[in-house]
Order: sequence, then structure tokens, then C-alpha cells
Amino acid sequence: MPPFETIPVGVVLVGDDGEVAEADAEARRLLDLDLSGVVSPRWSQLGLSTSVHEPPAGRGALLSRLGAGGDLRWFVLSRRPLRLGGEPLYVFSVADVTALVADLDKYRGFFTNAVEGIFQSTPGGRFLDVNPALAAILGYDNPADMIAALSDLRSELYVDPADRDRFLERLGRDGFVTGLETRFYRKDRSVKWISQAARIVHDTAGAALYIEGLNIDITARKRAEEAYNDILERYRSIVTGSIDGVILCAAAGAIVTANPESERIFGRSEAALADAGLADIINDADGRLTAALAALAGAGRFRGELTGLRPGGQTVPLEVSASGFPHKGGPDHSVWMVRDVTDRKQAEGVLRESEEKFRRTFDQSPIGASILSLEYRFLQVNDALCRITGYAASELLGKSMLEITHPEDVAETLDWAERLLAGELDRYEIDKRYLRPGGETVWVHLSVRLIRDVAGRPHYFMPIVQDVTERVRAEAATRALLTEKESLRLNLEAIFRAIPDAIVVVDTKMRVIKTNRPLTDVCFVGDILTGPGGQQVVSGACRRGCFAALRSTLATQKPVIEYRVECQGQNPGRVVVINSMPLSGEAATFVGAVLIIRDITRLADLEKRLTDLHSHRGIIGKSKPMRDIYPMLDQLGEVDTTVLITGESGTGKELVAEAVHFGGPRAKKPFIRVNCSALSDELLGSELFGHVRGAFTGAIRDKVGRFEAAQGGTILLDEIGDVSPRLQLGLLRVLETKEFERVGEAKTRKADVRVLAATNVDLPERIRAGLFRADLYYRLKVVEVRLPPLRERVEDIPLLSDHFMRHFAANFGKTITRLSEEVMGILMDYPWPGNVRELKYAMEHACVLCPESEILAAHLPRELLAPQPRPTVPPPHHPWRGGLTRDAIDGALRQTQGNRAQAARLLGVDRRTLYRNMARLGVG
Repeated sequence: MPPFETIPVGVVLVGDDGEVAEADAEARRLLDLDLSGVVSPRWSQLGLSTSVHEPPAGRGALLSRLGAGGDLRWFVLSRRPLRLGGEPLYVFSVADVTALVADLDKYRGFFTNAVEGIFQSTPGGRFLDVNPALAAILGYDNPADMIAALSDLRSELYVDPADRDRFLERLGRDGFVTGLETRFYRKDRSVKWISQAARIVHDTAGAALYIEGLNIDITARKRAEEAYNDILERYRSIVTGSIDGVILCAAAGAIVTANPESERIFGRSEAALADAGLADIINDADGRLTAALAALAGAGRFRGELTGLRPGGQTVPLEVSASGFPHKGGPDHSVWMVRDVTDRKQAEGVLRESEEKFRRTFDQSPIGASILSLEYRFLQVNDALCRITGYAASELLGKSMLEITHPEDVAETLDWAERLLAGELDRYEIDKRYLRPGGETVWVHLSVRLIRDVAGRPHYFMPIVQDVTERVRAEAATRALLTEKESLRLNLEAIFRAIPDAIVVVDTKMRVIKTNRPLTDVCFVGDILTGPGGQQVVSGACRRGCFAALRSTLATQKPVIEYRVECQGQNPGRVVVINSMPLSGEAATFVGAVLIIRDITRLADLEKRLTDLHSHRGIIGKSKPMRDIYPMLDQLGEVDTTVLITGESGTGKELVAEAVHFGGPRAKKPFIRVNCSALSDELLGSELFGHVRGAFTGAIRDKVGRFEAAQGGTILLDEIGDVSPRLQLGLLRVLETKEFERVGEAKTRKADVRVLAATNVDLPERIRAGLFRADLYYRLKVVEVRLPPLRERVEDIPLLSDHFMRHFAANFGKTITRLSEEVMGILMDYPWPGNVRELKYAMEHACVLCPESEILAAHLPRELLAPQPRPTVPPPHHPWRGGLTRDAIDGALRQTQGNRAQAARLLGVDRRTLYRNMARLGVG
């Protein structure tokens, strides 16, 4: 039975004063205690503890003392206090564990000195104890350092925490683990491969106490395995990816293994090759395989050409290299390297055929060819060279090339040949002359190459000769033409410089190729500078306009003709005409454009003066009705009187009002426009005179009226004929007294305002119908300016259409310069019910659709091409004195297209009166 299963225990009673009171027999034996004397021994004399109060109650202590024989004995001492008869006593239990300590020393010696890592850990994953070897393996200074550093083995020790899970799973299932390979982090975070063996230690009740185990460092083995696997993988990659077939053979030609290239060469799988053997895949009809095997058996190697056999009897030429090597398991093995040389064989055949073709080509070539020795003597010539030189082949063979070379070209020929021999160049080409037998000179282009042998030594010259006599003559003629061309160029340059118009020539990327001097004089664009990319650009103050036509030509390859531009640079007001033409090169290819700029400022001034005769203050027209109006406008600008402007819708009444205002002393004061037909009575009164806060529903703040806003200036009352009689009275007061009141206010305000009125209705007819006050009419009609409809001033249509065309072309950025004759005819024939306004928007429509420089009929609005007469609506009848009639209400509603507010004003009543009469007469 092991000693730790029979541990002797003795009991000693000690008083509080340290005197031994009693001891059992085992204690006396263990401690050599003698209690037979008169004086009892003291506790401190026993060598276990110096005080009766040590060790603490309830705890044990491991102590040592020398026995009677002088040997060292180990005891476990524990103390328990008690009281006997009121006196304190202490019970000491003493157990002899000398044998157990001896066994623990043996275990500690093994644990400490073991070369492999030994550990104890809690089932929860924390080290209880590790030996120095494991601490060293994992890079820690000592076991204590390692135990303190690692608190969670799964996350801190294992490289793959899942390995810890698998380790515990196997422990839980089997109770032990052996040979589990994993990776541990060392202290410096490097990695070690570890082979783990462990078991769970249980208590008597079967509960897990701790895990103990062995960790063996297998990093070196793992690295060796990886190196071996790497070498093996490389070998496999080399063999698998080899461009040659690799076959491993055992004795007697049995195939052990073969790579994919071998499978391709022989058209069989690796298994099929193993079943066949060398005898079935290499032809031995001529005995070459037998000879190869004999050479392999004798010399241990073979190199030569054999014939492979594919399924179906197809043969394949092979270049074979084989070598033998001893095999530990039996007879010698051999490795066969097999290369398919079908392509090479075919290439050799092609080479032979090419050599034959070369000979035939050499002889039949239309270009002279020869082979010269290094002494420049003809070794071989073809018929073409004989024709060029005029010598027969028999005359040329053996003759020196220098003998047929023109004497003036001999030195140059020798110089080039010597440079070729010296290795300065691989070939040379020159033009030279040959002398034919009769003394005739022939020009040839000579291309000479030096042919070298495989060692790089010069072997012979190979000249190629082409008769270029006609080319040389053509070049001479070309030089004469170039001289003439240069003369013409100089003349053209002189003309280019003499032209007064500015000229700019650009390529397709808008880079300037050429300009003339007038460019700076005409356009003030500065000099031609070289840009960062080497291109030339125009510098100066010009930033727009002129080059729009040039860009259009470059984009469309079409010309832009007579495009007028007003300069906006250093000299505003200058007017130029732009012409941009595409520039063609050889074979009619588009290579750029030419921009021609002509200064027409003086001509434009003349045109302006002429136009001024046909227009007045923005009003365009040269017809007699318009010329009759212009003097009246000048006169009206000088006097401060009321003016009534009448005319159909679209005739330009607002332009006339502006001309009157801006032509008089009030030009710098406000010019206020009011459309009287667009607002109801209440809103129109407020708009004209203003209102105060709370004057009516929605009047949340004071408002300044138009009369007050126009103070010191002019107010235009447009569509004055649509004003209701109530407001007519207010207007009459303003005209008469120059005073007004805001709506909702009793304060009278002064109105220093010139009043202009405009209408497109017949006011006398409305007076007769009772819809307009006669006194207001006469007050407004101090002077009446009647504008004629466009149909009465047809001769102004060309001026107006040209003006609108240029205006919209400039707004849209287009180069529209004219109207076609067909378009002008359509415009002249159209009745223009919408007058000038309709013409203006017709030209806007045409400029939108016109893509190029000329407006065509297709660009006009559809109604101009097939005009329809517009129906006229008869004016409503004057209402009876007794009330409105059905006909009057119906007519007013038709004329206002159902707008009841406007119909009420037209009838001279308020809306409530209109609604009441509509209900009375049953008008819906």
C-alpha cells in the first residue's frame, strides 16, 4: 500500500502557558516525547512552532524537524483551541508526511526537469501549474510569469480558438486527448505548433478537479513537413506543367506514372498508359525501341528519336531522353522525357520547301538579287540583275561589283561595305549608278545585308538591286515643280499680305496655322502666340463673336457666308462681316477652315443712317403712314399733354407710348404701365389709386397706387376702353384736377403725372352704346395717334422681318443671315391679323427651327402657309334704359369668352347688376 494512504497522526494537549499537558502514544513516538518526568516539556522545545498560537486555528502547516536518528522528518501540524474547566487548552494534531514529501519531490523533479511542456489547468481554462519547459517553449521567463499572463487560454493562447473547443469536446467525450495538433501564441505573438495530450482528473465523487497534460513542440517537424510538401508540390507542378512528356517506368518497360503532356502526346489516359507499357506506345518495327532499352541497360541513359503510337495506328515523331536510377524496392527504374516533334518535322519540311522557293524566287524575282563574296565578287545572280546591268549571268559571275559601278560611286560603295563588315550596322541602303556594257548609266537603289554564319562570322554579302532610273528622273522633274511651286507660294504670300481683309487659317482642332497682318488692324486681337502644347493661339482682348462662324464650319464642314458681328472688345461698335470656308487638303480631305473678317463699320454706319430714316425711337417703318407719325411723336415729346393712342391689337401702341415718354422732359422719371382689362373694378381702382388698410376684405396693409408711383413721370392706361363707367369718372377727376384719393381714405393727393391712354376698340361706338363717357373720351383725345395695321403698311414688312430675324438669331446664338425669296413672298402676301406682334413671333418661330444661315418656308408657322380669315364678333347692343337685354348680355359674354367680370365692364355695370339681370332673363 502506498505510504500516503497510511499516514500516522498523533495528538498533543498544550496549555496556554506552553506546557505539554498530555500526548497520545503516536505523538510520543513521532516527536520522541517523554512525559514521565516531574517537569513537563515545553511546546516550544519540540521544534514544531515557537508559540501555542501557531499555526492559526483551523489551518495546517507543513513543517520539518530532525528525528532522533538525525534524519529530516516532515510533519503536517494543525491547531484547535478548547477550554477545560475554564482553562484554555490547545489540541495539536501532528501527521508524519515524510514519505509523501519524498514522493512529491520525485514528482516535482520530474515536473521541473522534463524537456516537454507539462501543465495543470482548471476545467474553465486557466493554468494552475506549468513546468519550465512549457514556459520556455512559449517564450516566458518562468512558469509564474506565464500563469500570471494567461487568464483565458481559449482567446489568449490558441491561434484558432475553435481548436480549444475541439480539445475540450474530446476531453468531455473520451476523458483524454492524444496527438491533437494545434497552434499556440508565444509571448511575443509568434506561433508554435503543439501536439497536445491531456486527461481530466476527477475527485472521489467524479467531479472534474483539473486538467493535466503534455504539450510537445512540433514546430520543427511541421516546418519540415511544409518544406517537404512544398518540394513535392513544386516537383508535381514541374512535372504536371512540363512541356515534355514525363514517364516513370519500372523494369521491363512497365509504366508506373505519366504526366498530362504524355497523355496528350500518346492520346491515352494515365491509366491506359500504365496498362499498355512502353512496347505498346512506341513503335519497335525498326528495332529502335529495343536499341534504346539496351542502351539504357548498359550506359544508364538514352537519347534519340523514336516513333510514338496513338490509338488507331496514328504515329507521332518523338525526341526521347531516358535515364535509369536504382530503386530500393527491386529492379532499376527509368525516367523517359518525351517531346512531340511533329511541328519541328513539319517546320523542317517547310524549311526545305522554303529553300526551294527561295531559289525559284531568287531566280525569277523582278528585282535584281545577287550573292557577293567578301571580296565583292558575284557568286550568284538572277535574271533581273542581268537585265538591269545589261550583262549576261556568265559575264557577271566572278566579276567584281566595283567593275560595273560608276567610278564616282566606288568610294562611297566601299565605305558602306567596310562599315557593314566592321559591325557598325546590319544593313545599308544607297542610291548609286551602274555602267552598262555600252557605257549607259543606270540608277539603282541598292540594299545590302551582310550574312553571317552561326558563329557570327561574316559569310557573304546579299545585295538587292532595284532600277530607279525613272524615279530619279521623276525626282528631278519634281524638284523643278517644287521650284515653280515655291515661286507660286511666294506670289500667294504677297497676295495674302496685300489683302485688306483679316484672314485666319486654322486646323480641325482650332489651332492657328496662319494669319495676315490686317488681323491685328481689323480685330485688335493681338499677336499670334505659341501655347503650352506648341499650338499657336490668338491673344488679345477679343473674347467672343468672330470665331462662332469658324467653330460652325469646323463642326459642319460647311461655309458660313456674310455673318455680321458687332465687336465687343477694345473697340466696341466696330462691325465686321465674317465668312468662314472649309479648307481641303489632299484627296479632298477636310483639314481646317479659313476665316475672313471684313471691317464694314463705315458701311454699317451708312446703313444705320438709312435705317434711322426708316425708324423712330425703336419704331421701325418707312411707309408713308409711319413717316406721318414720326413728326407728331417729336412734337408730343416736347409738350406735356394727354395722348390717346389707338389701333388694332399688335400694332405697337406701347412702343409709341414709350417714344412719347422717353422723348420728353419726363424721360428720367417713372414710366408706369397699367392693363385696365386684366383686373376687376375693385382691384383696378386699388391698383390705380392705392388703398389703405381695411378699405376692403383682404386689404391688410396700405398700398401705393400706380398714379402715386408714377409721380413726376408718365402712366400708360392700356385698354382704356374696358374701364367701367364708375372708374371712368375717377379717371376724369384725375385728368381734370390732377388729384385723387386712395380707396378707403378721405385725404386728397396730388398727381403730377402725364396720362397716355391706348385702346384697340372704337371708343365713339362705345360712347354711342352708352359704355364709355364722352367727356372722358374728349379729355383723353387731346391728341390722337392712330397706328395703321400691318396690312396697310406692307412695305415695312421686309424691314420688320429683318430686324426680328437678327434679334432672335443673336439671342439663340445662330448664324442666320437672310430670308429666302419664297419666305419673303409669303410674308408680303399674308394679311397679318395679329399685326406686328404676330410677325415678331412668326420670326421667333422660324429662328428656332432654322438650323443654318437661311430661313426657308418650312421654318414658318403653319398658319402663314395656309392663312384662315379670323371671324369677327359683332359688338354687343346698347342696353335699353329699362335694363339689360338678353342680346346685350349674350354678345358681351361671347366677346369676353364667358368672362363675366369683363362682360360687366363692357356693359357698363357692376357684376352684381349683371348677375341679377342674368337671373331675371334666364341667361346661363
